[in-house]
Amino acid sequence: MSNPEFLAEGRAVHDFVNPDRIVIGSFAEEDGAEVQALYEGIDAPVVATDVASAEMIKLAANAFLMTRISFINEIANVCEAVGADVVEVAKGVGLDHRLGSHFLRAGIGYGGSCLPGDETVLVSHNGRIRLVGLEQLYAEVQDQDELKVAAWDTRTGRTCLADVETMTRREIDGQIIELRTKMGRRVRCTLDHPWLTREGVKIAADLTNRDWLPLAGTGVAEREPARLDLLEALDGAELGREDVIVRPSPLRMEAIGARGLQERLAHPRGAVARSHDIMRSGAVRLHEFDLLDLSLDRASVGTCRNGTYVPTAIEPDESFWRVVGLYIAEGHCSADGKRRRLQWSFHPRDEFDLVEEVWSFWARHRVIASVRHLPTTVAVSISSRILAGFWCSVLGLGSDCYEQRLPDAIWSAHRRHKLALLAGLWRGDGSWSFVNGGPSVVLEYGTVSRELADGILRLLGDVGIVASLRVGRSAKSTCDTFWIRISGANQVEQLLDFVAEADRATITASLARQAKRISPTGYARDGDTAWVRVVEVARRNFSGAVYSLEVPGLETFVATGGLVTHNCFPKDSLALKQLASNSGYHFQLLAAVIEVNELQKRRVIQKLQKHLGKLRGKKVALLGLAFKAGTDDMREAPSLVLASRLLAEGAEVRAWDPVARPGELMKGAVLSDTVLDAVRGADAAVIVTEWEELRELASPETREAMARPLIIDGRNLLDPAETRRAGFAYEGIGRPSSPFDEPETRVPS
Repeated sequence: MSNPEFLAEGRAVHDFVNPDRIVIGSFAEEDGAEVQALYEGIDAPVVATDVASAEMIKLAANAFLMTRISFINEIANVCEAVGADVVEVAKGVGLDHRLGSHFLRAGIGYGGSCLPGDETVLVSHNGRIRLVGLEQLYAEVQDQDELKVAAWDTRTGRTCLADVETMTRREIDGQIIELRTKMGRRVRCTLDHPWLTREGVKIAADLTNRDWLPLAGTGVAEREPARLDLLEALDGAELGREDVIVRPSPLRMEAIGARGLQERLAHPRGAVARSHDIMRSGAVRLHEFDLLDLSLDRASVGTCRNGTYVPTAIEPDESFWRVVGLYIAEGHCSADGKRRRLQWSFHPRDEFDLVEEVWSFWARHRVIASVRHLPTTVAVSISSRILAGFWCSVLGLGSDCYEQRLPDAIWSAHRRHKLALLAGLWRGDGSWSFVNGGPSVVLEYGTVSRELADGILRLLGDVGIVASLRVGRSAKSTCDTFWIRISGANQVEQLLDFVAEADRATITASLARQAKRISPTGYARDGDTAWVRVVEVARRNFSGAVYSLEVPGLETFVATGGLVTHNCFPKDSLALKQLASNSGYHFQLLAAVIEVNELQKRRVIQKLQKHLGKLRGKKVALLGLAFKAGTDDMREAPSLVLASRLLAEGAEVRAWDPVARPGELMKGAVLSDTVLDAVRGADAAVIVTEWEELRELASPETREAMARPLIIDGRNLLDPAETRRAGFAYEGIGRPSSPFDEPETRVPS
């Protein structure tokens, strides 16, 4: 229900008892009636409806208001181009009784909280669970009805898949927060993005090194392992069913016989001739096999008569996942024309047991794998377009170390299968070492794939292991290496399968020499959840798209590296746009409204640059910081975007507001107690919020205090002619520019 939705400071009680309307949504009519009875003493229209309609009333009303604001802002831009005054235009338009004058004041716009597109989430869509970046997810998922995201239940401390109600995208140009924690976690977000801490929800800019954030510590789902169908790879391998040769079980072919083949097949050379070819060779094309009403069980498939054949299905048991882990660590997929080859490469002396493990696995599945002994490596390779297509397109594995990632199917696998993959990964290219000579032991794995590192951290969290991440680059390296480290005797003891069998006794004996088991360093345990402390909250310049997720109920999701963040707070316009998109409707008008809003904020910067040139070293006063006058609410305030952009341009920002205290949201800006203090020595003053105190800004005291008497009126609060007569250069929104030369820059007294 809403009554009203927005409360202004000093008017909260008045607005509550004098709303325009009261909207009540309920699943049952009697429930709505009980709530309505609570408001019997308030004289206002009541809309009692279903939950979906009530929510739509809220979204539509706010989006409609934003549409009016964005429309008048576009009219303002046209006014500037033709020399008209948008204030006069709005006055004339507002006298039309069909339109009215509400929300026809041009201005700067509104904002929202989000994460950049390279931050990752674990999602389920149409039954497929995968780890994906927000930008890719937004581009690929058009129908969000079945979209779920890994979320954290604050009541149980466990991770689960939760419905995503809305996913939105918008452009920002300014600053964002780069958040770093103990254990090497790092996430970027907008300054006002909310985070869960031990003390409650805080926005990113207010976080300090005294705050602790949760890491997800359990898997999202476990499904009974189904046999993996290699024929799903045909599209990825660019093969048609007519390109695939099937070798069925001989007993099944004998059972159908030549006559049975002739009855079902048509062939240019005749059904009789073709049936004899099939019976003689024991092979049939897949599109022909489809007509025979036979099972593919125990059949094998290939693409040429004398090539490599692979089973049509593989059981995803522990041995399979170990081989997958070994491929991630030591494998690659090469192409030679249409040929595709999978290869595992091992040390020629120290890792022959791994050579035997990979070769024997494929031998058990009747797949021919070749073993080549080279001076620096022993290579196990399989030449198969079907298997390579399955490996890279269906499982989603990378073709080399730079593109490597975890397979999608592992996220819903049993815990023992996740451990098997990790064991193969570590045995292939991981290491162990003593800490300062012992007795403590650490396990370490390095990769140049950021996506793989993110996946490993999350997968270790699924099995209850908290690992740290360190990013580094050697002198000769051309890219970063992501080092994942597992420490703590209790954790290492659980993962002895990660090291060679010959080393396990040494590690066990060393850990046994520890005088006592100390609590983990770098994080604190609370049931299934590990908490990590914030170590840095840094501001970074950023220009590009950011994305938000709204997860009703749990209001959380698991971000990059397993770090749990709070649900985003999208504007109603963004929520309504996405709601329409989810239903298959492209809300073109609202998309344009959102775009206009984002562009409007940049126009203030452009106006400053028009008068001041480059902004580096210039002093700019931002007057009015709150989202709107009459409140101290800084959520989505345009002042945050302007301050961020000005600081990014190298300007010095001084800020004033009678009640709002932005704190860390506007880090880098100097807050002033009075308007006069804010404008002293300033090259420009920008009116951002229409506080009454600012109506007297164009005073002799202000002009004397400023280094350059320039006012950018972002709310069209002042009279242009009076302001110019007072000796100021004036720029409004949608109003003609100053017709005379600006006063020279001078040193204020």
